[in-house]
Amino acid sequence: RQQGKVVENAPRQLIRNLDQFPFPDRTSLPIDYIESLPLDVPAVLSLDKFCTVQTSRGCPYSCIYCDIPSLGEGRWRSRSPEHVLGELQQLNDQGYRSIYLTDDHFLINRKRIETICRGIIDRKLAFHWGCEGRVDSVGIEQLPVMRQAGCNFLAFGVESGAQKVLDRLNKKQTPAQVEHAVREAKRQGIGRVHGFFVVGTPDETEADILGSFRFAARLELDTFGFNRLCAYRGTPLWQEYVTRGIIDDERDWHKWFKCSDIDPTTLPSALVNRLRAKGYGLLFFQRVLKRPIRTARLLRSFGRHMKTTDLLKLLCSPFRRRTLTRKPELPEIGRA
Repeated sequence: RQQGKVVENAPRQLIRNLDQFPFPDRTSLPIDYIESLPLDVPAVLSLDKFCTVQTSRGCPYSCIYCDIPSLGEGRWRSRSPEHVLGELQQLNDQGYRSIYLTDDHFLINRKRIETICRGIIDRKLAFHWGCEGRVDSVGIEQLPVMRQAGCNFLAFGVESGAQKVLDRLNKKQTPAQVEHAVREAKRQGIGRVHGFFVVGTPDETEADILGSFRFAARLELDTFGFNRLCAYRGTPLWQEYVTRGIIDDERDWHKWFKCSDIDPTTLPSALVNRLRAKGYGLLFFQRVLKRPIRTARLLRSFGRHMKTTDLLKLLCSPFRRRTLTRKPELPEIGRA
């Protein structure tokens, strides 16, 4: 501040050459990371020596709930395949056997994917790895070489089974593309395919929410997560709420909000949570009924690395009663 006024500096230019940075010195961190499902699903996948790697930054898409485009000016920047392979070689030599690529969108460049995967194959790197991306990506065509290179986990941003909800989120994808991507991933031998979903979107109905669970039940997903849609600063959704007078940009700059807590065009939180619990029950029942062998194998794989009590807590967590905040301007902490 200068004399009581806020001074806003000019934005820094984005760093173009990501190869200029050295590989992280992981030997200085006395931490053993555990491979688990992404975000808030505490299901342990393995006890192999595990770490994460970021090979690119940013995303060129403009989903209304995502702040990544605003942070990266809507651009996608990547490290060269040679630079990435140098780090992967180092991790292999240090004994890492499980790696997760934290790129916001790894599947965006067909040639780059193939070069990295061929390099992993040619170098005979011994780890398995996973990544995430969009269902409409050209990278879907590279699934065979990805699997050959050791990719055994893939996460897709599905969000909803209703086209009108996808359009409201500006997702620019269709349920048919979701079905194709998940089907291809399983056909090419990807061990676990995860689906990210959101519920509590503006103008979403009860039928839309339950329809998304039925849609998930039809897909060949191995795991899934349904989170309530949130508004974060820097997203198009945040700006929409500022324009509509729901959020005060100056007062609320340090906060985030669950849409179902503040938006009158969204189903109320209590109802969203009841529908989500009902949907999970439907989804679990369909999985056990229609895919009992695959479900048993998945639970057995979790059980190898988790206590029985922890596994039961994980399975029961979607049905526990949620504590709702009384004040929309002070939402509960944590992602649900």
